[in-house]
Amino acid sequence: FVTRATRELTVLCVAMGGRPETISGLAGVGDLMLTAFGDLSRNRNCGLRLAKGESLDTILQSCTVEGVPTASVAKAFATKCNLDLPLFTAVAMILDGRLNVEDALDHLMSRPLGTEVPLL
Repeated sequence: FVTRATRELTVLCVAMGGRPETISGLAGVGDLMLTAFGDLSRNRNCGLRLAKGESLDTILQSCTVEGVPTASVAKAFATKCNLDLPLFTAVAMILDGRLNVEDALDHLMSRPLGTEVPLL
């Protein structure tokens, strides 16, 4: 999922007028790697706790999770730019209670295979 997330970040960045190099550097991939794999990442810990069945409200009572408000903003920008970003969409839907983790995984893994559309 890290490569897919990098792709989605890059597509959104370019659609919003940014440069793809922004995502391929430390601020993009570096941050994504720490978020995905770092034991101190509040976003990662939130995801792990959600996957174990803990409620988002309970999680947010014990810590600040930057990705929670960011997810809905990223999804709104993706919609505004008419972008198909399945990971962004799934995360936003999980966080707002419209999708559970198991169904999100099934949905993401059952998407039709295809080639990626060029960035530009």
